[in-house]
Amino acid sequence: MKNSLLIAIILFVITIGIPFSCNDSQHKDDVVGDLHLRFKLVYGDQPLEMFKSYNYPVTGQKFYMTRLSFYISNITVRSAEGDFNLKDIDYLDLTGAHTSPVNTSGFEYKLKGVQARNYNSIDFSIGVPKSSNALMPKDFKSGHILSNTSEYWTAWKSYIFFRPEGVIALNGQTEPESSFALHLGSDEAFRSFSLSKPFTVSEGNVTYADITIDISKFFNGKTLYDIQNGPQIHSLEQVSLVKILADNLQTAIR
Repeated sequence: MKNSLLIAIILFVITIGIPFSCNDSQHKDDVVGDLHLRFKLVYGDQPLEMFKSYNYPVTGQKFYMTRLSFYISNITVRSAEGDFNLKDIDYLDLTGAHTSPVNTSGFEYKLKGVQARNYNSIDFSIGVPKSSNALMPKDFKSGHILSNTSEYWTAWKSYIFFRPEGVIALNGQTEPESSFALHLGSDEAFRSFSLSKPFTVSEGNVTYADITIDISKFFNGKTLYDIQNGPQIHSLEQVSLVKILADNLQTAIR
């Protein structure tokens, strides 16, 4: 009788123990929150506002921005427990979020279902990875982020990775009258970033992480870009200019 009772107790403990073990493992993976990346445009030490006049670095020409959009890829967050890829590729248009001085949050990019834990950095790339950039919009299903023909250079056989546009005073003008479009594309323009930004995602809550893009450094980060002689980038012969701006972009994002 005693042996039977002991066996029954052991079987009961094992039976109730199994669900607890499974639930603990499942619970760890299912505990999630949301991560909102707030992309903020600045010009030096001040927020950048579309259609507001600024002075170009060094030369001082008056200009204003009318658009800024780009492809972002391989968004990954890193923690002591491992790296987690949150998004393979997306397209962000920051223009509308920077048309009013009242908006101080910038462009809010929402990533849902991020595992709850402590993170120490955010990694991502600006541009389309080489394997996808070798394809064309027609190679993707309608509605896919890379099916947009307006963001593809047929002559370059490349997507437009980073698209800043505006109006600037050139050729001795005192007020902005000439349009500029410094479109970055081709595999040579692909750049990756690793930003040290400790943050914690907790269950059921929204966590914010700020990413700043300094347009003054995009123009003059490693090298002052000669916008007087290169206000438009649309030719295969301008790859050297693309590289200058892509290298500058690496100093502009923090």
